[in-house]
Amino acid sequence: MEVPDGTIEVISTFVKEFVNGRDVILGISGGIDSTMVGYFLTKNIPREKIHLYSLPYKNEDQDVPKVEEFLGIKIERIFIDDFVKPFTNLVSDKKSLGNVMARIRMVILYSMANKYNGLVAGTSNKSEILTGYFTKFGDGASDFQPIGDLYKTQVYELARKLNFPEWILNKKPTANLWEGQTDEDELGIKYSDLDRILQCIEFFKSKDECQVKTGFDMKLINRVYEMVENSKHKRIILYIPKINFRSVGTDWLE
Repeated sequence: MEVPDGTIEVISTFVKEFVNGRDVILGISGGIDSTMVGYFLTKNIPREKIHLYSLPYKNEDQDVPKVEEFLGIKIERIFIDDFVKPFTNLVSDKKSLGNVMARIRMVILYSMANKYNGLVAGTSNKSEILTGYFTKFGDGASDFQPIGDLYKTQVYELARKLNFPEWILNKKPTANLWEGQTDEDELGIKYSDLDRILQCIEFFKSKDECQVKTGFDMKLINRVYEMVENSKHKRIILYIPKINFRSVGTDWLE
């Protein structure tokens, strides 16, 4: 999927203006999204203001040292095994434990934000945000999301434009929540197909119109439309009943 003209300039200006001289904390996974956010940070704010953390469980992603070299900033390692261990007796399935890991990581990142009086940069892309493919109050929590309006396929296209190394362009997307986990296997659809359906939703296309446009099976289209609908609670921070003149989240928008 093509990247709109001016995307680099928009993200760069957004980062500079939002950060406004403060320190920034970023979790590095070894994947393309966090590396892309790290790239924009290094290009737009002083390097001494950037604090990168790898927060592995059991084993660190083998590509984290490559990201460290590519970005040219030291990455601090904090293994989360001891933090996760108490929860292994409370949750039995790997997905729930994966959510615990994501939330523990965000607790650590916000602890570092307190330390440096800084901001936590999010690494979610538009495909993840729209489908709810993130942990609420986990990797979905942040102070700002620099690539939040880029579909996953656009993140890859932008990475090509910016001459990212081949190893990261060819790497299968994964949240590293358990051994062998990949995004596309868990979502049950390739990002290249997912993003085409999500664009239908973005431009208010009906399911029938989307089928004509994409040629995909209606069952697949229905599933993606349902994913977006069923995950909307993740994209709203506060659900509040309206009582007074202006209610936060409805007509009191920041």
